[in-house]
Amino acid sequence: MAKALVLRAITGAQAGKRHTLTARASTVGTAATNDLVLHDRLLSPRHLEIRQVLERWFVVPLVAGSQGVALNGMPVAGQSRVNPGDTLTLGSVTYAVEVEDVIEQEVGVAVRGTNNSVPRLGEYFIRRGILSRDQVIKVAERQSKLNHDGMRLQFGQVAYEMGFITRSQLDMALADQRSDFNDRFY
Repeated sequence: MAKALVLRAITGAQAGKRHTLTARASTVGTAATNDLVLHDRLLSPRHLEIRQVLERWFVVPLVAGSQGVALNGMPVAGQSRVNPGDTLTLGSVTYAVEVEDVIEQEVGVAVRGTNNSVPRLGEYFIRRGILSRDQVIKVAERQSKLNHDGMRLQFGQVAYEMGFITRSQLDMALADQRSDFNDRFY
């Protein structure tokens, strides 16, 4: 079972809102291209990266100095480890850091193993902006149900049959995944 980092807002207008991060590296900031988009005037377009190494998480500010990033009330200037129970302040909002188990097949994007792992296909659709995390979860749930009923279908085939992707989008995502595999193992 994989682990996910959860940021639960404990201050500001977003109090109670949860952000679950399952990728090995997630960018945070105001730009729409980030994995986690936060609308806060105190944040930069690409403000921070959260990295997972095995089952440990690290925050890495992407802006000069430590402006707008604090861990347990202390400014963060370089890579710092984040643990469950810590507080992480990003801009004007403070988040409680939590870790939870994620069943990979349900999420469809969490990956198990070492840093040499190649992300699951759902992650490539998210990166390209083709599918949202909610759509990936729906596809994974449908795939799980079909598998339970004895039909062994691949994630891409299920997403295609559900009408979420075109054949060319599937081919592009598979090519990206194959390229990552070749880069890591050959």
